[in-house]
Amino acid sequence: MSPMGLSTLIHEKHSYGKLVPEAVGDQKALQEGEGDLSISADRLSEKRSPNDFALWKASKPGEPSWPCPWGKGRPGWHIECSAMAGTLLGASMDIHGGGFDLRFPHHDNELAQSEAYFENDCWVRYFLHTGHLTIAGCKMSKSLKNFITIKDALKKHSARQLRLAFLMHSWKDTLDYSSNTMESALQYEKFLNEFFLNVKDILRAPVDITGQFEKWGEEEAELNKK
Repeated sequence: MSPMGLSTLIHEKHSYGKLVPEAVGDQKALQEGEGDLSISADRLSEKRSPNDFALWKASKPGEPSWPCPWGKGRPGWHIECSAMAGTLLGASMDIHGGGFDLRFPHHDNELAQSEAYFENDCWVRYFLHTGHLTIAGCKMSKSLKNFITIKDALKKHSARQLRLAFLMHSWKDTLDYSSNTMESALQYEKFLNEFFLNVKDILRAPVDITGQFEKWGEEEAELNKK
């Protein structure tokens, strides 16, 4: 499909910004989603609208490239995801996951281009946007040198303690991996251990249940029939 055809379909037959409509026109968010394509003056002049996003990018020296009618280039990162998902799942899918920061512009761009290509208005039925994992309040990043692997985390805490820390937070909320979070998990583990020990003690104790049950009367028997 030509860029002209895709642009027309998005504009005339589909709404843009289904997930985060209030973010449409947010140039800062769009720039973060497009990188240098959005902030370069010569690139901006190539757009019909400042809100347009890249489907195909000219490859820089050393980058992978493929021939196309508009010259050698590579897919924009939004179209990469649509192409992979569309190839495997077809014209629609039930559930699409991702971090909540990808709602706009990435997932909204995926929806726009995919629904235009497949000519439908429901490429994804449900989005599940998960919260981030932070380290002591900061986003996990190699550049900040606060990146912790599961292998490293298991040197400090058991697998069960890590699972409890994860289970104590909703999938859609941010989980902060910190000493406070793990202390809460340790306390909860202690509570569970004591609970199950008490249950075992009760089950081990001999209990005489003779005479604790009475025969049903007529009213109970009638209720049981219903």
